[in-house]
Amino acid sequence: MIALKAVMANHKASVWLYVKTLAGWRYCKPVVGRNNKLKPGWAHVNSREEHHPDARYYVRWREGPRTVWKRCESANDAMKMAEFQESLFVARNNGVKVQDEKPPIEMKWELRGYLEQYKLTNRPRSYALMKQTLNEFNGWCRKNLVNHITRLDLLKYRQWLIDRKRTERTASNKMLRVGQFLRFVLKQRPGEGLVTERDGKYEEKEPEVYTDDELKRFFEHCTPFQHAVFKTYLMSGLRRKELENLTWDCVDLKASTLRVEAKGDFMPKTWQQRTVEIPGELVDILKSLPRKSRYVFPTSTGHRWVHSWDDCQEIAAAAKIENAYVHKFRGTCATRLLHGGMDLKTVQRLLGWKSLESAMRYFAKAQSHVVKAKVDSIWGHTTGLTKSAHSGS
Repeated sequence: MIALKAVMANHKASVWLYVKTLAGWRYCKPVVGRNNKLKPGWAHVNSREEHHPDARYYVRWREGPRTVWKRCESANDAMKMAEFQESLFVARNNGVKVQDEKPPIEMKWELRGYLEQYKLTNRPRSYALMKQTLNEFNGWCRKNLVNHITRLDLLKYRQWLIDRKRTERTASNKMLRVGQFLRFVLKQRPGEGLVTERDGKYEEKEPEVYTDDELKRFFEHCTPFQHAVFKTYLMSGLRRKELENLTWDCVDLKASTLRVEAKGDFMPKTWQQRTVEIPGELVDILKSLPRKSRYVFPTSTGHRWVHSWDDCQEIAAAAKIENAYVHKFRGTCATRLLHGGMDLKTVQRLLGWKSLESAMRYFAKAQSHVVKAKVDSIWGHTTGLTKSAHSGS
């Protein structure tokens, strides 16, 4: 139990509650029950016992002239933290050399605190991915203390994901997200930690694009509304969320441009607004759409339409197209722009990529026909020479 008296001068750890009172937030002493344990949420406020379920527990101790406050998730966690700190004081006072003075860090409340901060500084989708990954890892790892998680745990987690048919890219990204969380909790610098970017390397597969025949069959099975939706995907390279949140005030048909910008709970992936130039064919398609909502592609009731994925799957099934998905239109757009001679920097701007590396992936795909023609030309010429040599011998 927590020592009620100091072990020695400036060598006591005490538990406090940070309580919101009529006079504002203040630190108050917790209420100790008959069983000599803290009553969760109860504090002494102005000499009275009051229940404050939203109060935050802190442990206070002194390190030389400095006062340290450490937040805890619950009364039980605060008790353990205080006991741990006082055990360190006793050990030092008796001349025992303490090798690891770091208190145990519990996963459950570190997760909650980290995710709370992450939510305030990242896009909703990024937050959802981080939350899902950390909760998944916590359930898989089953280690209550952050201090007990090892590099081997993270590498095994990555392999576990691959064994469950996740791609190497997805598994690596999830492992690195967990590493990011651990680095934050353990206050490590970038590049430090149990795993690094090098551990998350994977074989980058060639980007997939639709063939002319697949596109022809796909659009033959579209309704007029679906035709407009997927032509916009193909000719603008918009991401799914970008298209589904596209509003008429971001469409300039005279200038033949679309504008991607934050609105409501939507934030562009790269946190940057951009303008996308579109071809005349797409301008004509958009002109033909009725304006019955602020959204360019609304539901029948005027709300935001969010069925790109389902519609893509249904159309592809009817057209007998395998491995069809919405993002593949974006890859097809990038490849065709590069194939048509557009420079990498312009394609990077139109597609909204942070770096040229993403554009370079599609550049190789776009140039494959040129390379093949040159190979055929070279080896066709060489083969003729070879035949001549053989016939001469």
